[in-house]
Order: sequence, then structure tokens, then C-alpha cells
Amino acid sequence: MVQRTKDSILKRIEEEFVRTTDTLWENEIQANLFVARVLLGTALIDLVFIVLATSDVLLVDKESTMSVLYQALVELIVPALICLKLKGERKWLKIVMLIEYTIVLARVESVLMHNVVLLIVFPVVLSIRYYSRPVTSFTAILTILLSGFADYAGVVWKMGRLNLNMVELPIGTVLHFNDTTSLRDVIMSQASIDYQQVWLHTLQHYYMPKLILFAMISTICTEIAKRGRLAIFAQQEETAQSERIKTELNIASDIQANMLPNIFPAFPERNDFDIYATMNPAREVGGDFYDFFMVDDDHLAMVIADVSGKGTPAALFMVISKTLIKDHAQLGLSPGDVFTRVNRKLCDGNESGYFVTAWMGILDVRNGELTYVNAGHNPPVMKLDGETKFLQCRPQFVLAGFENFQYREEKITLHEGDRIFLYTDGATEAFNAKGELYGENRLIECLKQQSGKPIDEVLNNVKADIYDFAKGTQQSDDLTLLAFDYKRGGVMEREFEANDSRLHEVLAFLEEELEKHDAGMKETMALTLAMEEAFVNVAHYAYEGRPEPGKAWVCLSFDNDEVTITLKDKGMPFDPLAMEDPNINASAEERGIGGLGIYMIKKSTDSVDYKRIGDMNILTMKKVIRNAG
Repeated sequence: MVQRTKDSILKRIEEEFVRTTDTLWENEIQANLFVARVLLGTALIDLVFIVLATSDVLLVDKESTMSVLYQALVELIVPALICLKLKGERKWLKIVMLIEYTIVLARVESVLMHNVVLLIVFPVVLSIRYYSRPVTSFTAILTILLSGFADYAGVVWKMGRLNLNMVELPIGTVLHFNDTTSLRDVIMSQASIDYQQVWLHTLQHYYMPKLILFAMISTICTEIAKRGRLAIFAQQEETAQSERIKTELNIASDIQANMLPNIFPAFPERNDFDIYATMNPAREVGGDFYDFFMVDDDHLAMVIADVSGKGTPAALFMVISKTLIKDHAQLGLSPGDVFTRVNRKLCDGNESGYFVTAWMGILDVRNGELTYVNAGHNPPVMKLDGETKFLQCRPQFVLAGFENFQYREEKITLHEGDRIFLYTDGATEAFNAKGELYGENRLIECLKQQSGKPIDEVLNNVKADIYDFAKGTQQSDDLTLLAFDYKRGGVMEREFEANDSRLHEVLAFLEEELEKHDAGMKETMALTLAMEEAFVNVAHYAYEGRPEPGKAWVCLSFDNDEVTITLKDKGMPFDPLAMEDPNINASAEERGIGGLGIYMIKKSTDSVDYKRIGDMNILTMKKVIRNAG
């Protein structure tokens, strides 16, 4: 355990080191490219000087100055182009370019002395871009040395323009002028100048003040470089921290999403209802949640809730609320008792003052009886008997708001085709760019347009309509939707090969579903007889003369105590109800062949109907089934 912890710490240190190294290297590459562009910019300025000097706009000593400017042009362009060619990806580039830049500017200063005193600052200022105190210090020292050498060369070796302020002429010196001769040229050509004395004056009155000023600027630049590197480290740490938080939030979002049922169809083995839900948090994690689960084989629980607040704290409270609701519901408690007990649990130690609006319903899938309770949540939208409207719910207090609140439940009976649509206020309170609310009326109208569509398509269309309404604005609240479709026994459909050998499978399917719905023995036997006659008729005659065996489809649906059996095939058109009923009192010879099977079907069921739709024969049989006993 200790070794694993040690290895984990070492691994994190190594990752941090690699990340830091990569960041500094990336910065150095960008700095190299920046310096290369500065060198090219300086070369452009140098070229302008050359043009001005050549055209006599700028007065310089062409013999010495022009040579230096031409050399500087080459020495600036070459390293810059090499750097750009290498994309700045060599460690030695910064040293080469800074040294070359310092040398070039020192040489230019030597021939343009006192006119370009600020040139010596440029390399040091430029070195700040590397955010390296050693690099800036090195550049400052190099600049001081080269600048002093340039001043000395400009005076003693007569490479620069003479600064007349530094010259002392002997008393009695006579100078001769003509119309075109400058004072500097006359003094240099006619006067006796002690250049060592000029250098001492230059050192005292020019170089030393310049050195002091440059030292101050270099100190500032060095500190800026240091601070820049520290800022990089701080930014890197902040970025790493932000990435860690983002990763943790993504993990939390995945955990939250996986806590909610998200595999659809949720109950593929059941045909008596369908359910679908989605949640889209406004942040990485949200406070909304939905849930649905079978309390037992005959009771389905549905929950939707909205925790006050957003983000991680709301998500944690959401996890607690969801867990408590499901745990208490699975004890077999009614929705009112579930909320009453969960409310007490949530109030205990709720110092932060979070609360939950929630709606819960438990449906008896056998008879459609829905028992529900509402704790301050948005009223569900119901499609009852073809009418889409809000379900009237007794307003009650939110969960975690008042410890001793007693929740009361209500009941309603669903019929085949009825639907429930649950949502959070992220739907009705979505804003558009004009500040308008999506609202309940718009939600009702949108749902009315979804009539007859599968519930997953309904939810996706509603969500798309909300997002389209709020286009151009940031999602301000979690959006959670849940839809439930009650099929009242469902429409169970099975495909069989239209062959006598499949008859036992057909009858087994029929008897199994009748048993689930507590059909009486007498009714089961009658329906079994009717199905046997109908299926055998399809197997023998529907696909007669075809090389390949055909298919038959058996559909069952239950509504209260009535079962509807539909037998479909794609055989030749045949209406069995067109045949006259046989005279059962006559002898077999007198009665003839045919008609007895459909007669038995009529007698075994309450009603029989035939339709030919497209290429399909559809025989529908209905019968009221009685509870056994």
C-alpha cells in the first residue's frame, strides 16, 4: 500500500515535470519566432537608413557608416530566416539571435554614437519574451560590454561621429571654414585633438550615465522576465487545476447520468406500457433527476424532481433524494407515505437549506389505477381520453422544507392510449433572446401536435422546440423530460410461420397471455378453439400454390375484461365471413364442405370482423374474459 502511494506520488511529480517542460519549450519556440520577426523588422529599418543615407537625406560618414549598415542588414536577415526555416525549434537559436542582435546594434551605435543611445536597450527588452532571468541577465551583461567597446571604438579608433561636447581645443586654435564644410569636419581635420582625453570625457559624461540608466532598465527587465516565468507556472497550475476540475466534473456527470435509467426500451419484455426520459443539465452536473422502476410485477413507479440550486451541491442533494425515494418506494409504501418519510430524512441535517420539488406516481399496470403525490412540482401534462391537459394536483409543500409535513396522495384511472408527460421548470421557464418564457401554453400546444407519435419522438420534438425557442441564449436551467404511454395490456404481436407445425406455439402464446390477465377457464378454451380454427385455415389455404411458406402474425390487446385477437396474413384475399353459416342440424352429407370452422369461431367469440388492407388479410376476434373464480 505504501509503495503504491509512493509510486503514485512519483508519477504525479513526473507528469508535472513533463508538463512544465513542455510548456517552457512551447514558450521558447514562440519566443524564437517573435525574435526572428523583430530582427526582420530591424533589418527593414536598417534598409530605410541605407536609402536615406544614400540619398543624402541622412548625413552620415558614408565611408564607415554605410559599410556597417550593409553588414547589419545581412547579419539581421540571415539568423532570422534560419529561425523561421527551423520553426524556432532549436534551443541554440535564442543565444545566436540575441548575441547577433546585440553585436549588430553595438556596431551601429559605434558609427552613430549619441544619436542612437536607446539602441542598447532593445536586446535586453527583447530577451524578456523568453521569461528567463538567466537569458535576460546574460543579454544585459553582453550589451554593457559591447556598448562600452562600441563607445571606445567610436572615439579612440575614430569609427564614430565625433561628439563636439567632449572635445577641448587648445587656446589660440584657428579654424578655416568654407561654405560646405561642417564644424565637426573642420575640427577633426584642422584641430589637434587628444582622443584619449575625449574618451575620458565620453566615459565620464556619457558612458557612465548611460551605464547607470541601462543597469536600472536591465534590473527591471530581469525582474519582469522572472515574474513572467512565475506567471507561466501559475497559469500552468491554474490550467492543470481547471483540467482536473473539468475531468472530475465530467466523471461526476457520467456517474449522475448512469444513476438514471438510460437504456431504452426500459422494459423490452413488457408490452403493456412504454416509457422514455431525458435529462440535459445546464452545467456539467445538475440538480434535476427522473427515475422509474418496477416496485413489483404489477406496479410501476415514476418520479421526476428538481433540486434547488445548480452544480455540484445540487447534484449531491439529488443523489441523496433519488436514493431515498427509491428505497422507500420499494418497501411497498404508497406515494404519500414515501414522500412523508423521505421529507423527514431530507430535513434532518439540511443546514444548507436545499429543497426538492418532486412528483411521484405508482401505476397498477393491470387496471390503470395511478396513485400520485405532488411536492410543489410542475403539474404533469396528461393525454386522457384523447384530450391533452394539465393534471389537477393538490398543491403541497416541497421536500426538505418542513419536517412534519404529511403528504396526501390522489388517484386517477388510465385507459388504453392515455399518456403522461412529466417535466421540470427548465422546460416552461426557458427564455428566448427577447426575455420571453416558453410557458405552459406553448408546451401544451407542442404536445398536442405530437399526437400518435412514439413517446421517444415526442420527447425529442418537445426538446427541439424548447431549444429552438431559446436559440441564441445560454441554457439557464436543467431540462428533464419523461413520457409514459399506457397500452392497457399492450399490443403483443408475434410472428409465426403459417404451418400446422407452429400451431402449438401459437396456442401457447395465447394461453400464456390469457393467464396473465386472469381469463376464466371457459373463455380460455373458447378462444383457444377459435384461434386454432383461424390459424389452421391460414396455414392450409392462405399461401396455397406458393413455393415458400408464408407468415402469420398474431396480435393480442387487453382493455379491462375484453381481449382483442387479430390474425394477419399476406396470403390471397379471402373473406371468411362472406360464407353462410352451415345448418348444424343437417347431416354431414347434406351440410357439405366448408363453413363449419368460421361458424365455430363466431360461436367462441363475442364478435368477429374481417378487413383486407393492402396485401394483408386481417381477422379480428373479440371476447370478454371473466376472472377465474
